[in-house]
Amino acid sequence: MVWLLDDAYDTRHRAYMMREKEMKLEPLKIRYHGVSGPAIPYNERYTPYIQQAGLLPWIQLVSRSTLNLNAPLVTSLADRWRPEMHSFHLRTGEMTVTLEDVALITGLPIDRRPLCMSTDSDGWREQMIALIGMAPTEAEADVEKGEEQKEEERKAAGAAFTWIQANFAHCPVDATDDVIQTHAHVYMWYVVLRTLFPDSTSKNAPWMWLKAFTIFIADGAGV
Repeated sequence: MVWLLDDAYDTRHRAYMMREKEMKLEPLKIRYHGVSGPAIPYNERYTPYIQQAGLLPWIQLVSRSTLNLNAPLVTSLADRWRPEMHSFHLRTGEMTVTLEDVALITGLPIDRRPLCMSTDSDGWREQMIALIGMAPTEAEADVEKGEEQKEEERKAAGAAFTWIQANFAHCPVDATDDVIQTHAHVYMWYVVLRTLFPDSTSKNAPWMWLKAFTIFIADGAGV
């Protein structure tokens, strides 16, 4: 077999190990950034606000169906991914994922103005209270952290998914338009951080993304 790329890469590649070394390799384990407890249900009253943000197709896709994490399929693609070329080497030829592909699959807008903002977290609790009416205290932020992690993670600016679930899982039936809008913004924050931009702990929603949505909606920015 003729290998297209440098031996230094080929000899460390899963595809090489399986074909040339006849090693039996198991499918890769997919790291899923899930969240404990039931997910926040979608409320149809959120639709106008999510549509205004341009995120309705994506939110409906991930909130009304369960993503199928196909480990063998992901492994097959990983076996054919060439890191030095940033592309897949398939039997049909060389291919890669483009921004247009992502837009077609997810429905995310890519042709609007870019989102630019400061990520400085100074005073984030006060800003969060101004936007959604409340923010987690330090004690609440520490509830799900191990003692050895508390000191390091206490500085993280954001809310635990369980805190969001406890305070925004259900929008009151008699809620005003302002309250519904607040719940819609929090719902977008919650869903997007669980799917597109999870942090390394799989438990927290960084504050900067809630701030981003307010700018995103106000300015009509793009993803």
